[in-house]
Amino acid sequence: MSESTPLKEDKSTGTTSDAADLNDESPSYPKIVITLAIMLAIGTGLAYASIRFDGSSSTGSNDKLASKIATIRELDLQWLYLALVVLGRTISLLNFVPTGYKSGMKGNIRSNPFFYQTTDGSKTRVVFQDDGAIGMYNRSNRSIQHMVENSGGFFAAIGPVGYLFPKQTFAATLSFCFGRILHQKGYTSGYGSHAPGFVLHLLSLLTVEGLALLAFLKAQGILA
Repeated sequence: MSESTPLKEDKSTGTTSDAADLNDESPSYPKIVITLAIMLAIGTGLAYASIRFDGSSSTGSNDKLASKIATIRELDLQWLYLALVVLGRTISLLNFVPTGYKSGMKGNIRSNPFFYQTTDGSKTRVVFQDDGAIGMYNRSNRSIQHMVENSGGFFAAIGPVGYLFPKQTFAATLSFCFGRILHQKGYTSGYGSHAPGFVLHLLSLLTVEGLALLAFLKAQGILA
């Protein structure tokens, strides 16, 4: 659906035809958990690769990290890092569930976080205005809401993870910020154009969560 294309209205019901494609099946939590675990594995792989690259470029990096890990172990703070992983995965799960209900919807209608209904006899469905500058305004604000909904774990992890892995955290934060800008810019053009920004945003979150998981594993002596 392009920026200038209006929502198609069902004349018989007064509602938009796109909204009729909501999926009434309950989400499969086991499938979501498996998906989230795979995503965390990808983030952990990226995190591990970033550590290995940093270690190979500077012999002092490994010694500094080992000293910090020893401090974390001494203070029993490895559980804080595991808590950050659990928090991040939980936030992702909570955001995955609603998307399952709108899996059959196409175009800009998917940017609606809620669907309202008038209280008169017609019970007309009310959605975001889709066209022109107002549509662009609505979706750019939706991009901000999307960031707030998804990024709590990332914000919480910047400090603790940054203490152990400052360079990697800085790189992930740069990627996150650039991704969010791309996400918002793309959203103003229409649903789907935000995808590149979303991918950068997601990989940044997963990498930081992966770094937190590696911190726990190293402090527990599970990983050298």
